[in-house]
Amino acid sequence: MASFGAKNPYFCKVKEEPDGKLPVYDGEPVKIGRLVKADLSITMASGKLYADDELAESVEEFASGSLTMETDDIIDSVASVVYGTTVEEKTVHYNTKDDPPSGGLAYYKKLMRKRKVLYKGVFHPLVKASLGNDSASTKTDSITFGTSSTTFTVFAAANGDWRITEDFDTEEEAIAWVTGRFMPASGGDQPAG
Repeated sequence: MASFGAKNPYFCKVKEEPDGKLPVYDGEPVKIGRLVKADLSITMASGKLYADDELAESVEEFASGSLTMETDDIIDSVASVVYGTTVEEKTVHYNTKDDPPSGGLAYYKKLMRKRKVLYKGVFHPLVKASLGNDSASTKTDSITFGTSSTTFTVFAAANGDWRITEDFDTEEEAIAWVTGRFMPASGGDQPAG
């Protein structure tokens, strides 16, 4: 499998986290921006037990993850949803007391498998955002575009899921799956497909 594209990152706030289920989301998801890059790093908790001079037991379990996402831009109204900032008309206040909400994050990747283009939906049911670094540079004889960076801490949901993926034949199916992750269903579970 070769991955060569990624698009349409959506975020939606968590309304509630029912025991043993995926979160229930609050309202419509917001498109963060146009996706430039998404890098996932996971941390595994591990332990090994040696007995009689050999490895007797070994355990590795998901502890947390960090997803660094670059988008072309993040508009003010989206920043208020993702980071918990305050927006007053055209002014955005980033404050030390901002408390970014927990939410769900979904996007899809374009990939090729045996010379056939496929799309893989990626859904993290429970994340929390932190604002990434910001830089600006003066114009020279070449132009360097700046991007918006957000780091999402990835948590396991109450049912243990921390990432859900699904393959699709068409881009239309992938985008429908991405936005459909946040639709409420009975009992706190999201639609299966």
